[in-house]
Amino acid sequence: MREITLEFKKIVGEGKALGRSEGKVVFCYGVLPEETARVRITFEKKNFAEAELLEIITPSPKRVEAKEDHYLSCSPWQVMEYGFQCETKKGIIEDLLYQTTKETIRLDKFYGASEIFGYRTKIEYSFTGEPGALSFAFHKRGNYREKYLLPQGCALISPAANAAAVAILAKLNELKLSTADLKTLIIREAKNPGARVAALFMKRQDIELPDMKVDGLDGFLAIYSDPISSVSQVDGIIKSWGNDFVTEEILGGKFSYGFDCFFQNNMELFAEALKEIRAAAFKCGKLVDLYSGVGVIGLTLRDLADKVYAVESSESSVKYAALNAEANGARNFQIACSLSEKTSGDLFEGTDILVLDPPRAGLHNKVIKRIMEILPKRIIYLSCNPITQGRDAAFFMEKYKIVRAVGFDFYPNTPHAETLLVFERE
Repeated sequence: MREITLEFKKIVGEGKALGRSEGKVVFCYGVLPEETARVRITFEKKNFAEAELLEIITPSPKRVEAKEDHYLSCSPWQVMEYGFQCETKKGIIEDLLYQTTKETIRLDKFYGASEIFGYRTKIEYSFTGEPGALSFAFHKRGNYREKYLLPQGCALISPAANAAAVAILAKLNELKLSTADLKTLIIREAKNPGARVAALFMKRQDIELPDMKVDGLDGFLAIYSDPISSVSQVDGIIKSWGNDFVTEEILGGKFSYGFDCFFQNNMELFAEALKEIRAAAFKCGKLVDLYSGVGVIGLTLRDLADKVYAVESSESSVKYAALNAEANGARNFQIACSLSEKTSGDLFEGTDILVLDPPRAGLHNKVIKRIMEILPKRIIYLSCNPITQGRDAAFFMEKYKIVRAVGFDFYPNTPHAETLLVFERE
C-alpha cells in the first residue's frame, strides 16, 4: 500500500477529511481542514481513495490532543476542538439536508454537550488475546482483521462502567477462557440516579461461570449467542443475577429498559430533545408515536393528547413500554408490537400529531405513503441520520413546511449527530 503526503481541505458527510492527490479525491479520518498529512492508501478506485492517517505534518490550530490511542476506532473527532466540532456538525447537517431536499434548511439551534466523554449509556467490547491474558478490544475502523487493545475500556462511557467491565474481564481471565468461548461484553448504564447491568455474550453454553457479582453492577447475564452469527444476539440465557434492566429518570418520568432494548445514548441532550419535541406539540385528540422504543417520547407527551398510540417492532421494548406506561400512570397510552410499515391502517386514521424516531435507515416507503395519505397536522421527526431524514423530508415537503429545525450533539467526538425537524401541514 502506497503512502502519500497531501493537504486536506474540508470535512465531509461521514466525518472524514477530504483532500486531492493527482486529480483523485482522498478521504481520511483523523485529519482536520487545512492540515497536511502523510497517509497510507487502503482502498482505491478510479475517482477516489480511502486512506489511514500515519502522521500530521502541518497541524491545525483547531487540533487538540486525543485522550485515547484507539480514538480513530471509536471517536475520530477527539482531536478536534469541541466548539469546532459543533460548528462542523451544524454545517454538515445543513449540507446533507440541502443535498437530499434541494431546499436550504438552516438549523434554528444546535445543542452542544457539556460532557464530551463518559456520556454513553451503552458500550460493547469484543475480546482479543490468549487464554488467561484476554483484553478488551475494538475493531480497527475499516479493517475487521485488526483490533485496538483497550486495557481500561473506552472514555466514551463512565469510569464506573469501565471499572465494572475490567472486573468482569479479570474473572474471565482466571477461568482461562478464550476468544473461541466469548463473543462480546455489553454494559448498559442509566445516568440518573445511576445503575448498570452487564451482558456477556458467549459462544458456548457449557461453561460454568462463578459468581460474577462485581462492584458497580446491579445485574449480570451470561447469554448464549450463536457463534456462526457475528451479531451479539440472544439465543439463550445461561446464567443471571440481579436486574436485567436499568431505570433512567428524565424530565420527571421514570423509564426502564432491558439490556437488549434500544435507548438513546446521551441523556443530557435527549432531555433537551424531549423539551424541543414538547414545544413542537400541542393539545390534541390523537398522537401516534412510530418506532417508539420503550415509549419515552410518547409518554413524555401523554398529557397533551387524549390518546397516545405507540408502535414498536422489538418485543422486549414493547414489554418495557407497557411497564413504563404503568409506572408513569399513563392510562391513555397504548403500545402495539409491529413493524411500522405493517401497522394496521386504522391506527393512523385521525392522527393530529405524528412522532417519528426511526433507525439510521429512515422511514420505510410504505410508511411515507401512508403518512402522505392521512396528512397529520404536525410531524415531529427525530433522526440520527440527516441523509435518510432529508430523503424522507423531500416527500413531506410537497404538503408540509418545516417550522423548526434543531441539531443535537448526542455523540461528542464522533461525526454523528441527531436532528429534529418539525413539519406543519400547509
